[in-house]
Amino acid sequence: MKRFLITTSAVAILLTGVGSVVVLVANAPAFNAELRRENVFDQTILAVGADMYDRASYLMQQAVSYTRADLLPYGEDPDRLTAPADVVAERGAQAVALMRESLELNPGNAHGWAVMAMARIHAGDITGARDALRASWQLAPNNFSLAPERLDLVLVLFDPLTDDVADILTDKDRAAIGRDLETVARHHRDGDLDYYTEQFKMSGLDVPEPGS
Repeated sequence: MKRFLITTSAVAILLTGVGSVVVLVANAPAFNAELRRENVFDQTILAVGADMYDRASYLMQQAVSYTRADLLPYGEDPDRLTAPADVVAERGAQAVALMRESLELNPGNAHGWAVMAMARIHAGDITGARDALRASWQLAPNNFSLAPERLDLVLVLFDPLTDDVADILTDKDRAAIGRDLETVARHHRDGDLDYYTEQFKMSGLDVPEPGS
C-alpha cells in the first residue's frame, strides 16, 4: 500500500510538471508564434530573452518601443527626433492596443499602467492617460523606479498653461505626487529632486514639497 501511494504521488508530480510545461509552451511568445506582436521596428523577437516567456511582459516591451520611437531619429535626418503628429498618434494607438492586452493579463502591474499613460498621451487621450497614471499610483504608491517616470508624466498631464488644473488635480493626485517627490529625495541621485522642484515651479503647478 505504501509503495502504491509513493508511486501514485510520483506520477501525480510528474503529470503536474508536464502540465506546467504544456501551459508554459502554450502561453509564452518564445514558443508560440501566434502570441507574438510586432514592435515599431517590425520585429517580433525581444532582445531581453526573459520577457519572451511572460506574455504580459512581452506585450509591454513591444508597446514601449512605440512610446519611445520618437527618441530615435526620424527618417534620414539624424537631428529630427519628432515624427509628424499623425505618425505619433498611430504609434500611440498601437501601444495602447498592446498595453490593453498586457494589462488584461496582469492588471496589477503598476509599471504597465505608467506605460499605458504614456501610450495614451501619444494617442491623444489625455483623460485616459490621467486615469492610467492614477492606477499606477494606487497600485504602487512608493515605487523607487516609477517615481521619476510618473513625475515626468505629471508635467505633461497636468499643465496649468493648457488646463484648469484646479478642476482636474485632486487631493489624492497631490498626495501621490508628494510621495513620488519624497521617494526621489530619499533614493535617487543628488540633484534629481532639485530638477523636479524646478520643473514644477516653471510650470506653475502647485504641488506639495517633500516632507510637508
